[in-house]
Amino acid sequence: MITRRRFVHTSAAALAAGSTVAADSDGPLFSVGLIADAQYVDADKGGIRHYRKSIEKLGNAVKSINAAHVDFSIHLGDLIDRKFASFDQILEPLGKLSNPVYQIPGNHDFSVEDDKKPEVFGKLGMKQPYRSFSKEGFRFIFLDGTEISTFAQPKGSAIFQEAEAILEEFKAEGRKNAKYWNGAIGKTQLTWLENELSAAKSAKEKAIISCHYPILPDNSHNLWNDREVVALIDRFPGTVAAWFNGHNHAGNYAERNGVHFVTVQGMVDTPDKNAFAVLDVSPGNLKLRGNGRVPDRDMPVV
Repeated sequence: MITRRRFVHTSAAALAAGSTVAADSDGPLFSVGLIADAQYVDADKGGIRHYRKSIEKLGNAVKSINAAHVDFSIHLGDLIDRKFASFDQILEPLGKLSNPVYQIPGNHDFSVEDDKKPEVFGKLGMKQPYRSFSKEGFRFIFLDGTEISTFAQPKGSAIFQEAEAILEEFKAEGRKNAKYWNGAIGKTQLTWLENELSAAKSAKEKAIISCHYPILPDNSHNLWNDREVVALIDRFPGTVAAWFNGHNHAGNYAERNGVHFVTVQGMVDTPDKNAFAVLDVSPGNLKLRGNGRVPDRDMPVV
């Protein structure tokens, strides 16, 4: 039997602007809005990035996501392109979401003056750089891939110097992801992630991890310590259902040992074609209902 909540959810989702497929006939447990790389700044376009268009595109995405009656949304990093004042302008349309939005820090979010960098997390409404919560048999884990980087901390700081050393080492090794715009997860955060996965396994929960950076497939946009994080996930077979990220605006996908690694296309690219999705979460399946440049995808939960 389809409950009233599920009927309303299904009907509204099917009518939502730009939604390409209807929700499952039996209805999901809950749904999540996904947006990546709005990357707004009040500036003329650069290359394929149409910065000012993100205000309108995000506003349209918010209307569609609200119509789909999601339980919460995730912005997968790079809410702004640069300039601290850009946050206030792009947070206005984002603030019209009917339900909570969880922010993931991205590299461009720190393209602000050094004295403003400590204020970025607060501006994004983040009490902690990484955190988690459980919902109906799923554990959502939000990671901070900017923790060790050359952009999130003031130049000359200890972490900045550590990041520079990693970058030079990776360049010498010829790694694809040896790029200044990437970052790494620190040892304390890795231990925290391991503990979260252990707790999810004990509770028989499926973990859905979000980060700004991809870890699969091998790509120039990947987290610096992507191999270490993949190896950690491999140690928990059957626990992790999916990893969602932004950063690579072209989008990407990989599957490894039943885990789905999804790179959501960047909103800022193209003058008028949008990019966002609604994720329907069911016990045995994750259904990605894409809009614009984001394709639909059915992902079995094993």
